[in-house]
Amino acid sequence: MKRFVIIGNGVAANSAAEATRKQDQAASIVMFSRESHGFIYTPALPELLSGEKAAEKLIVHDSRWYARREIDLRLDCPVQDIDPDRRVVITAQGGEEPYDILLLATGGTAFMPPLPGVDLPGVCTLRTMADAQRIRAMAGSRRRLVLIGGGLLGLEAGNGLRRDGARVEVVEVFPRLLPRQTDPQAAKQLQGLLEAMGFVFHLGRKTLEIRETTDGLEVALDNGNSLAADMVLISAGVRPELTLAQRLQLEVDKAVRVDDRMRTSREEVYAAGDVCEHRGRYYGIWPAAMEQGRVAGVNMGGGSAEYTGTTPSNSLKVASIALTAFGTIDAEEQHPAMVYQEQDKGIYRKLVLDENGLILGGVFLGDEQGSRVALAALNRDRRPDNQLLGLFPERSIIPATGGG
Repeated sequence: MKRFVIIGNGVAANSAAEATRKQDQAASIVMFSRESHGFIYTPALPELLSGEKAAEKLIVHDSRWYARREIDLRLDCPVQDIDPDRRVVITAQGGEEPYDILLLATGGTAFMPPLPGVDLPGVCTLRTMADAQRIRAMAGSRRRLVLIGGGLLGLEAGNGLRRDGARVEVVEVFPRLLPRQTDPQAAKQLQGLLEAMGFVFHLGRKTLEIRETTDGLEVALDNGNSLAADMVLISAGVRPELTLAQRLQLEVDKAVRVDDRMRTSREEVYAAGDVCEHRGRYYGIWPAAMEQGRVAGVNMGGGSAEYTGTTPSNSLKVASIALTAFGTIDAEEQHPAMVYQEQDKGIYRKLVLDENGLILGGVFLGDEQGSRVALAALNRDRRPDNQLLGLFPERSIIPATGGG
């Protein structure tokens, strides 16, 4: 009987465990988690902040899911070390678990920039359910929130606290919001919609320091301004959790390097999700982690599957505003594009094309139906069909200005 050990309990770990079990009905599968609960849908953490969802509503897989698949889930049991010579993982409690095949699905950790004051009381990050519960408890008496970072999870968290009564100011080093999901025009429109809700933005600004004052906290910016706050939420991105990968002496660049079968530089060790990079690319998105986990699990269990990459695609809600970005959004206008906008309705559509008229990517703001049509065409044969072209009236076709 083969012994599989999976370190982590996120989307990559769960996808891998399920695929492994389908391949091998008799194997032992042990999953270690540092959390006290089963697999949760982390993009919904902001809804926990706002009180829209209770903690148990975020749980995707409860104990019954693992039991039905005979997966030995060990909660509150972080792995502290790995002995690759003996093929044994060692927990923080001192327990040992042998493995034949190991999967690293340790995900990422919230990045804390090296700023003076990041360790002050009232400064926090959002990555886990425990983080969300701590922030919600803290926010009860703290009405002024400064959000450092204008990324998706940060904006959603800020909106959750705004809906709970907080005043939210956002400091973003980039000159526009969500630079990975928007071009300048979509970002401008999104910013206007959020400002109408009460958000205040400081774009193109660096944070120099967080200080304690007699009235709470103060965030010092590089233009000489300071923002008063009761609480500071840092949302500066995610970094892969590489502690165990380094103990195994795996090949690492931006993250753990894997091949198309999700194997690392050690034949018996696989990696999937936010801890790994594939063909030099680090994704850090849910769909990629899910597929990487599935491919890893199939191969771990004796099957054959290859990961060929994931077209970046984010369909999300930013403060209840639908935004879909996929493929090449071409913020620099280096490709032909079709653009349509109805500012009064909050709609912005952009379809990026190559020289042969095939879809490279796009941005759809405030138009969920339009984004579904575009993604269907992209996944079919990348050719815009009549239904998709109908979303771009002839008079609204605007050529790109950057050239090819």
